[in-house]
Amino acid sequence: MRSGSRTIAIPGAHASAAFFSLMAGGVTWGLTWWPLRFFADRGLTAYSIVLIAYGMVTLVSLPVIWRERHRWWPERYWLLAIGLCFGWANFAFTAAMMMGPVVRAMLLFYLLPAWGAIGGKLVLNETLGARRMLAVALSLGGVAVMLVGADGWGAPLSLADITALTAGLGYSGAAIANRKAQSIPIASRTLISFAGCSVPAVLALPFIAATLPVIAASTWAWLIVFAFVWLLGATLLTTYGTTHLQASRAAVLQVVELVVAVVSAVLLGGETLSRQECLGGAMIVAATLIEARR
Repeated sequence: MRSGSRTIAIPGAHASAAFFSLMAGGVTWGLTWWPLRFFADRGLTAYSIVLIAYGMVTLVSLPVIWRERHRWWPERYWLLAIGLCFGWANFAFTAAMMMGPVVRAMLLFYLLPAWGAIGGKLVLNETLGARRMLAVALSLGGVAVMLVGADGWGAPLSLADITALTAGLGYSGAAIANRKAQSIPIASRTLISFAGCSVPAVLALPFIAATLPVIAASTWAWLIVFAFVWLLGATLLTTYGTTHLQASRAAVLQVVELVVAVVSAVLLGGETLSRQECLGGAMIVAATLIEARR
């Protein structure tokens, strides 16, 4: 789902290409709910998509990761942490998109400012200044506004809500591990997210093989396109953008993903936004922008 690369500011002609690359990646990720719902209508589960689509990209990625082993071996535990955190984030994000409302899942996933600030303090001993504390307060306050109804606190969090929240936790954990690691090559950081998602799914296969659906030939073809054009393509676009733009600018542009997902879900998916979701979403977006400009 996301790139594991580190951000490096590179001036010059690369900046324009990186801008459009990151925008294209954000649009693609923001529309990911659409093919996921397409596959859900054909009987596929989040586990099936992770096992097949992410698994196919993993088969291509493993030789690249292995070729760089001499560079990442000293930090192999951080690479493992990146892979597992991104792996869970990918699976949970996929499940949330297929189980519940896209708008709500995206907003809950974007609690990244809160998780990033808290994790940065606990793991990296980063300073929580006034701006970061404001971002945390806005982010958590936005979720509180979303979850409260006209008559007070509404129903408990659904399974889709919980998976969306934990997807954000996984993504933040991978980001922290990325900041800790110093010598892991960009290719390995990026591609390990596919392996971290599909390898645990393969290991779980003997226990849940009976639940796998029968997949038509046409659906197999679309899964191949989704794996190598949509997922891998969006990952490469995001990686190129984040490695050729200033960190703060890249983070601001990636908010495009959230905006595209919400707008497309309303216009194309027939979803609606309540007053609480609009207000809570605005607070979360504001928190994300504050954190990005840090």
